Formats: sequence, C-alpha cells, structure tokens
Amino acid sequence: MDENIQKQITQLLASPDRLLERKPFTRGADMSTIEDNEPTVYAGGRVRARLPKVKRNVISQDQYIAELDPNMHKVLFDDNIPSICVKFNDGSFQDRQFMKTAIPFQRSIMEKQTLHMASMPMKFTLSDKNPTDEMQENFVTFKHYWDLRNQDGMKVKMVATAKSYGDAGLLFYMDRRGEIRSRILSYADGYVICSHDDENGDRLMESVYYAVDDKEYIDSYDDTYMYRYELSASGEWKISTFEHGFPEIPLITKRTSVAWEGVQSLCDSYETLYNIFQVLQKKWGWGMLYVKGRIDPKAQKIAGNIVLNDTSIEGKGDAKFLEPPSPQNMIQTLESIFDRIQIGSGTTFILPKDIHTSSDTSGVAVQMTQSLDIQTAKNGIVEWQNVADKMVRLFKYGLSIELRDKGINTNAVPQFSELNINAQFDIWQPYSEESYNQMLCTMKNSGILSQETATEQNTISRPDEVVRLKKQQEEMLNQELEKTRRTKELEAKYASQSTNSNDNE
Repeated sequence: MDENIQKQITQLLASPDRLLERKPFTRGADMSTIEDNEPTVYAGGRVRARLPKVKRNVISQDQYIAELDPNMHKVLFDDNIPSICVKFNDGSFQDRQFMKTAIPFQRSIMEKQTLHMASMPMKFTLSDKNPTDEMQENFVTFKHYWDLRNQDGMKVKMVATAKSYGDAGLLFYMDRRGEIRSRILSYADGYVICSHDDENGDRLMESVYYAVDDKEYIDSYDDTYMYRYELSASGEWKISTFEHGFPEIPLITKRTSVAWEGVQSLCDSYETLYNIFQVLQKKWGWGMLYVKGRIDPKAQKIAGNIVLNDTSIEGKGDAKFLEPPSPQNMIQTLESIFDRIQIGSGTTFILPKDIHTSSDTSGVAVQMTQSLDIQTAKNGIVEWQNVADKMVRLFKYGLSIELRDKGINTNAVPQFSELNINAQFDIWQPYSEESYNQMLCTMKNSGILSQETATEQNTISRPDEVVRLKKQQEEMLNQELEKTRRTKELEAKYASQSTNSNDNE
C-alpha cells in the first residue's frame, strides 16, 4: 500500500469521530447568499474567478423515510385542510374532521425507476479475444452461481434502497459454510454509511455506523482489514482488527438522489389540492331528487320502482335528479400537476384506461410513450457502472475461494483471476419476446451476430446454453465419425469378399 494512503488511513483510524464524518444530503439553498449584481464586461473581457458561496440546506435521511411512507406524509397532519361544519337540530354546530388521504407518488416513482433500470438480469460479456475452453467453462460457472446466489435480486434491492433513502451499501462476505454471499445495508435498517476518499476522489475507507441492543459500533474497511470500533460504557471506543479476505474493500456503496427529488414540492401540492377537492365533493357534491307537483300518497310500485303520480289540476308535475356543477378548474389543475410530476421525475404511469384496442399499441408507440423512463434508466446505468464492475470483481474472487476450499476446482483462484468479465445493467421496456428472439435469429443468419451472442441474449437460454450446444455438436460429430468408420469397414469387407471370389474363379 502507498505510504501516503496508509498515512491517511492511520489518521482516520486514530479518531473515530472523523470516521463518522460524511457528506450531508441537501435540498435547496439559502438564497440570501447568492449575489445578483454580477459585474459587466466588454466582449472578450475577463473577470476574476470566485469560489462558490451558495449555502445548501441540509436534509436528514429521516425526511426521505417520511416522504416514502404514505402514512407519514405531511398532508395527514395538516390542520389547514378544510373541515365540514354540521348543524344539529338543537341549533348547535360541530366541525367534522374530514379523513385525509395520502398519495404514494414517491413510492410509485421509486418502483417504476427501479423496474426500468435494474429488473432485467445483468448482461455479462467475456472480454478475452480468444478465450480457451477452460475460460468458457469458468465463465459458465460464474453465471450459474450468480443466478444461484440471487445477485440480480441483490442488485435490484440495492438500486431500490439508494433511490429510496439516498444511499445504499452491498457487503460481500463468506458465510459459515464458506460460500460467497452479500447483504444490503440500508439507512432504514439503522446503518449509516460514511465514505472516505483521498484528495483525488479515490476511495480510502468505507465506514458503517450502527447500533445493536443500544450498543454502538463502527465497522470500517480498507483493502485488507476490517476495523470494528465498539463504544464502551465509559464512552471510549475500543478497536478490534480482522482480515476480511478480499483483495479490495468488500463493501460497495452508492450515493444518489432519491427518485422523487425534483418533484417533492409538486407531490405536496397535489396531495393538498386533492384533499381540498375531496372535502368540497363531500360537502357539495351530493345530488338530490327534485320532485314537483301534488304527489298521490298512494304511490304505485312497478318493476321494483316507485311511481309518483301528480294529482294537481295543472298537471305540471316533474321529477328529476339534480347534480351540482363539477369544479372543472380544480380537476384540470390536478391533471396538470400530475403531468408535471411525471416530467420532473422522468417517470411515466400508463394505466389500463390509457390503452384502447383501437389505438396504436405497437412496440414503437410504447417506447415513445415511455421515453422518459428509458431516458432516466439510461442515465442511471451509466452512473451505476462502477457498482456493476465491483460486484463482478468481488463475487468472482469470493466464488474462486469457495470452489477452491470445497475441492470443486483447486485451481479456481488463478483461473478466475484471468477471466475478464464485463457487466452491464440492461434496461427493461415492454416488448414481445417472440419478436425479440426472431430479431436475434435474423441478425445471426445475416452474419451481424455470432451464434454465441444470439444464444446468450435470447430470452429462454440458460447460463450453460453455450456449453450444451458445444456438447451437442461434439455428440453429432462423434456420430458422424462413427458412421464414417462403419462405412469404411463395410467397404473394406465387401472389397475383401470380392477379391476372394475372383481368386476362387
């Protein structure tokens, strides 16, 4: 390890309070710190550079938890929502509090973004130009165990956690059976992630602050060791050091904005206006049956319906159901805010009522409709590429140790170290599997794709599909060789019989 890096790590370990320092989450800024009177210059002129002076407002991750949980939304505790005043027969009045409604926009946005970005299985490519048979078999083994240990599920859970609470951690470890595993560290579960970088932005250490049975701990990881601090009853930190067994920090962390960061104010406005709309509808939105004329008290009942007969001389009786006027402006405002929420969050919501049998429901139409989701997902996979690469590195190394220790492959560590596996997130969007697989066949037959790529990318292949095809081809080749051998034996036998017959003549 570089001497300067080791020095910085030693300084961090010497002060547990520094390990607990972290970059805060912010939302908005103190506008009084922004200067409006910028200097004027001529064309081509210069001004002296100034350091940023904007002061951002710090926000707690507890706020993200409250925004994600509909039962904690501010509208449920807002006393400014109108109530309904009821007058009783004795002349007294009483306010009846209206049951407020929270709308889970934040959760829906998070789940939709996670669906498009992370729900598809990870795409793996063996980057070696001329991979050997041994590399191909180890590559298949890697993908098999990746599915067996549900690492795609862990990837989805990590993305959902980061988009829900602002950050997430994925810790790789060897369990008591010597198998490679991973687990999610989330703020909602009591784990506070504190990352530490050097002056170039490279990761020095990862620290996790948590409590178990009211006892506080700090787990810190560098490339070789895990340092566990425990807060004693006297208020002092006691440290224990262990080798974690991985060639790099086994904790993957990702910090990002929550999925609804840009539309939180719109979500609040929508909930407030929606609840006011409900109050108005409950108070004024009831229809009434209006009956005009002198009604015969002996009403007849025909087919289950009561017939009110007008007995007045004029015969101008009438009966109709009156409905109050609908607050159309308020409805249009709600629809407008809903559209702005989708635009601001880069998320679209297609409901069953939006799909009509007479409309264009082709793949192109669906893609255009969900262009915001695809755009957000594509930007996201670029941001998360380092996470994908590190997941592969840690899982590949841990798997090689597992296979070696279990005696499955005693040379797994050097062999797996030679595997150059490229991993990428695959965007989900609605499509026809039949059309997609047909496209792969067409591209393979035209020479644009190799058979191996078409085999790996179609929707029904298994991780060992390439090995199965190779085995099948070898069996067919052996059958052809056996058939050729038998043909030659028969030809030699007939030739020998023919020669003997000529000799006898």
